[in-house]
This record gives sequence, structure tokens and C-alpha cells, in this order.
Amino acid sequence: MSTSYTFDYLPIEVLQLRGYDFFQFIKSTLGEPEAHLLNKVAVKSISALLITEDPLDIFNYDVEDDELENLKSQLCFKLKNQKLLIKPGVISGFRSLKDALKKRVNEALTRTKKKSFNFNPSSISSLPTTIATRPLPNRLSLSEHKEYVLKFINKWCLENKENFELENFDLEENVDFIVNIELDENSDVRASIKCKCNKLILLGKNDNKIQVSNYYKHLQSIACDHMQQIKNAARNLKSIQQQQSSIAGILTAAAQSQTSLIQFSAVSPIATQETFDSNTSTLSNQVTSNGKRRLTSQSKQHGPSKRSRI
Repeated sequence: MSTSYTFDYLPIEVLQLRGYDFFQFIKSTLGEPEAHLLNKVAVKSISALLITEDPLDIFNYDVEDDELENLKSQLCFKLKNQKLLIKPGVISGFRSLKDALKKRVNEALTRTKKKSFNFNPSSISSLPTTIATRPLPNRLSLSEHKEYVLKFINKWCLENKENFELENFDLEENVDFIVNIELDENSDVRASIKCKCNKLILLGKNDNKIQVSNYYKHLQSIACDHMQQIKNAARNLKSIQQQQSSIAGILTAAAQSQTSLIQFSAVSPIATQETFDSNTSTLSNQVTSNGKRRLTSQSKQHGPSKRSRI
């Protein structure tokens, strides 16, 4: 790619280019990677390019996006310290094109001033009626876009908590992430999410609705430190709960064992004492009865003694 550009041949009509024609023009003048970059940062018309200060500034942010990583390898040099250096030819290409476009804008303004404008009321009635009856595109408001994004994030958390081995998984706006949604000069919606790990994730669109899949990919990647912290905190909490449950089980078992010993010591001595007293009473009665029998027997054997007379 040449490091110098001349765009003196650009026609005035180039200022009206947008969409497919705009990207084809960028491919033919700057290159295909430059066209992909403008599409990625939602610059889709000449007017949008003119008011965008520097589309290459996106490379100065730590954005989590596979397409941007691929564009970096095509439009930048990777230095030994892992930093990026945008190729000089890419920078001069964008600058030269914007200078030429600004020149065409000034020429168009000059021509407009030179022309006299004659207002003819009858010309209004001659305008095609289809312009007034043309249906407007069905567009969501910024609040509706945001509600749509938050709804799908909550749904995704609910459906994927088992995959992350989490009992409770709920990402909260302005705590775990920040949603940024805005409209460009063409009223096209642009959205991004800044994760708590300080990564900025650009969100795509489908039928003018924001897609959150890039944010999901970021959460599942090893690059998201915040998601790792959430999982580590859940593991620590589960470990503490298991320890507390184990300690409670040991204390319960010890309490039950102590209660059994107290009941045993409270009941057994009484039963033993009653048995001992009963046995002692029986033995005493037997001894007394036997003693009486001996005395009676001895008395009968010897009988009363008689004195002899002299």
C-alpha cells in the first residue's frame, strides 16, 4: 500500500455515498481491511466518516473482539513490548481521504451559495406523494434497546448457572457490567458493554436489534477476570458452608451422646439401690429367722435344770 494518496479526481457525488456503495468506495481507494474497520466501528457513510475524528483510535482501547484482533494484524505492527504501531500508510490514507472529502464539501457549499433559490409553491404539489406515505422503519427507543439487552443477559445467566457450577448466578447492571447504547448521525443504534474486568465489548446487531453474544463469549473466556472472581467466591462460600455443616453434625452427635450418659447415670443408681435394699432386707429377715430357730432348738435340747437335795 502506498504511503501517499491523491484524491483530486473525486466527484462531488461521492459525498452522498452510504451503505454498500460507501464500503465499495473505501475498498477501491484505501483497501478491504480499512473498509472492514469502518464497518466494525459503525461508520457507514461519507458524512459519518467526516465527523469521526479518527476511526483508528479504536486500537487504543482494550476491546474484546475477534474481528478487531484480526484487523489489528492487518493494519498494525506488533512491537516487541507487545504494543501496537499502526502502519504509516494506513494513517496517511485516512488523512488524505478525509482532506479530499472536506475539500469537496467546501466546493459544494460554494456552489450552493452561488445558486439563487426561487421558491415556487406549485412545486410542492408536484412532489411525488409516495414520499409522504413512505413507511418509517420500526425502530426501538434507547430505553427499549437497553431493556432488551438486560432481559437477555438475565435469561442467559439463568440458563447457564449450572455450566458455571453456580447455585445463584445473576449479573447486575452497574455492578458487574455497564451498558452503553447510543444512536449515530444516521439514527443507527450502536452498543457496547464494559465488563467489571475493564474490557470493552462491542455488540453486534441483527434486524436493528442488539445482539449480546459477544458479551457471552467474553464471560466464558479466560480473559474475564471478573467471571473467575465470581466462580472463586462461590467455591469459597460452598466450602465454608460444608465446614459449618460438618461442625454442626459433630456438635449434634456430641450433644446426643452426652444426653444419653446423663439419662443412664440418673436412672441406673436408683435401680441398683432398690435391688440392694431389697436383697438386704431379705437377707436380714433370713438371719433373724434362723437365729430364732437356733435358740428354740437349744432350749428344747437342754431343758430346765433341777437342783439335787443333800
